[in-house]
Amino acid sequence: MRISLLWLCLSLLAMFPAASTKGQTAQPSGGPPSTATTKPKDTHSFTSTVDSEAPNLLREYLVPGAAVALIQKGGVVWMHGYGFANVASGTRVTAETVFNVGSISKSPTAWAVMQLVSQGKVDLNRPVDSYLKRWHLPASSFDNSQVTVRRLLSHTSGISNHNFHGWDPESPLPPIEDSLAGKTGTGEVRVVAAPGSGFHYSGANYATLQLLVEEVSGQRFQDYMTVNIFRPLHMPNSQYGLPPKFEQVMATPYDGLENAIPILRYNELSAAGLTTTLRDLAKFAAAGLRGPAGEPAGRGVLKEQNIAQMQSPAPNSQWADRDPFGPEPKYGFGYTVRPAQFVGKVGIGHGGSNSGWESFYQIVPSTGDGIVIMTNSSNGGAFIASLLCSWRRWGAGNAQVECPNIDIRAVLYGTYRSKGVKEALSRYRELRQNAPDKYDFGVLQLNSMGYELLRKGDTKGAVEIFRLNVEQFPTDANVYDSLGEAYLKQGDKALAIESYKKSLDLNPQNDNARDVLKKLDVSIP
Repeated sequence: MRISLLWLCLSLLAMFPAASTKGQTAQPSGGPPSTATTKPKDTHSFTSTVDSEAPNLLREYLVPGAAVALIQKGGVVWMHGYGFANVASGTRVTAETVFNVGSISKSPTAWAVMQLVSQGKVDLNRPVDSYLKRWHLPASSFDNSQVTVRRLLSHTSGISNHNFHGWDPESPLPPIEDSLAGKTGTGEVRVVAAPGSGFHYSGANYATLQLLVEEVSGQRFQDYMTVNIFRPLHMPNSQYGLPPKFEQVMATPYDGLENAIPILRYNELSAAGLTTTLRDLAKFAAAGLRGPAGEPAGRGVLKEQNIAQMQSPAPNSQWADRDPFGPEPKYGFGYTVRPAQFVGKVGIGHGGSNSGWESFYQIVPSTGDGIVIMTNSSNGGAFIASLLCSWRRWGAGNAQVECPNIDIRAVLYGTYRSKGVKEALSRYRELRQNAPDKYDFGVLQLNSMGYELLRKGDTKGAVEIFRLNVEQFPTDANVYDSLGEAYLKQGDKALAIESYKKSLDLNPQNDNARDVLKKLDVSIP
């Protein structure tokens, strides 16, 4: 059974110096450039650490390129590009390289909705359906009138979750209401849980808000965002959708095995379609803080009280699933709220993940600190986790701190590519024994790697990975289902039947295993 992962993370790097904007001091994001901003004295101790660590991390995790920015006292003080935007051409990452940033798209979208709220055009507590004309929530067994704007912003609306596929840049994009209605192959958006009952992360919440912005403003979503959010924040290279001549200005995305993959665009712009540069995204992140010269959070685009509301946990917004960045995360409006992130303080921010892209930003309102990290690899989460650890240590004066877990796949992919699947299995067992707290050894990690090998045509290698997963998680029905799929692809019908039967024994509700067994003419009690 295939499982799609929501937020989860180069050998040539040692031969070349990193492309950089080092030495440039970025200015406050809420106004024109100023010469008043200076770098704090201790910035160098962090940037030198990143300069030292980044090339090795990129090489170890098969991440071609990354861009990193540091925020202090509410201003962007340092930006640096590492590695390659495109390996084949040798194009380096800089602060002007354009990345897709996945679900970070939700943060500016929330700003737009709150701007309409502050103008009296939208009421947070009003049913979203009352604003919509081109599409409405389908009837459900729940009270759709409780699907309010507030609950959409905080992922507590009870709306179904959807994984949005990308579109070829040459293909025309259907209107957002077609996506919401399930006409684009991602399923119909509907209410599947009691609104307000709990946190259920779903891009469909923000796809619905995209339609809301268009209905209320009378403008295309991307046009509204450019005029009302990006221009006032001086973000000239940010847009929802692909920029003009995107092949020339965007980084190339890479999969976990460092193969280049196509650049896609997303119909659900508000949830996954933001393309931006390090310079612009760092400005946006800093705009959520008080500036170095006393500029208010919101930088005039939003009021400080709007920002404070967005950065506060919404009712019933605590995550039900595990978070690698720390315990008990909650959600505000377009911001994840995580305790004890930096010198014991609350961190506010968002991660973003699309195929071939991983990015993350976090700001600390109580101290004015922040960090922005962008990568052009599906392994980028491991790079991000490692740099966040360094940032936390630096903030704590190099004291011991709790660090995010590193996705074990990022290590295994490198071993697999250089030495083969047997060595990757040995590496897994070694690290699981010797570094159990450093890496994320969750069941989804090996499952995802197995499917990656299947997609690349290494069925034998995929079988070995799935067998290791069964060994590690013998009571998980899904790992047997995945192993059965690989056995079938390999032509081992008997072993496939055995695996699917075991999966069904562990989970009698596994309809996929039941359906496959029926197709194989296996009688099922």
